[in-house]
Amino acid sequence: MQFRKLIFVLTITTTVIFGLLMGSSYAYYVSSDGTTLNVTTGSFDGGLAIVFNQNEYINTVTGVPILASDVESLASKTVFTLAPDKTILDGYDVSINVNLVDIEIDDELKTDDFKFKLMCDGTNLESKTGSDVGDKTSLLMGTLSTEDGNFSTTKLTTCNLYVWLEESGADQNELMNRHFSGLVKIETAFRK
Repeated sequence: MQFRKLIFVLTITTTVIFGLLMGSSYAYYVSSDGTTLNVTTGSFDGGLAIVFNQNEYINTVTGVPILASDVESLASKTVFTLAPDKTILDGYDVSINVNLVDIEIDDELKTDDFKFKLMCDGTNLESKTGSDVGDKTSLLMGTLSTEDGNFSTTKLTTCNLYVWLEESGADQNELMNRHFSGLVKIETAFRK
């Protein structure tokens, strides 16, 4: 009977101590403002928020080549929205560069059959191939700007960055099951 009481007291004591440690850790976290990371927002830069609908990372392994007509329905993609704050950007010229950075690509995919396409609001801004990557670790995918008329500070702009292996009619077996990854990075500039 004595042993059961000892185990019971130790269990209660351990539970109370663990609870106090967790509570004080949480209190410290809250009082030190914790973290301000918002998992859906890639960045916020003076009046322009970038919201990634899925993920800012593209990580794909090539499968069966697809036809150019099937890209929008079958290709790997990341979707993001550019949300300008009109009250801040009113009267400014805005330029936005969409980049792929931290690129890791298998050598076999550094070919014209491996493709990238940036489309914003249904308009094709830029198309690139694996040959354009070469030995680079970053690649400018396209530019939106108020001067070019493909960006407005008064409305949301939705962009899709597609990555795929396109059917060429030739033997592409050596291109399948190859790895590509990159991070979508948005750079902005404003001027009066």
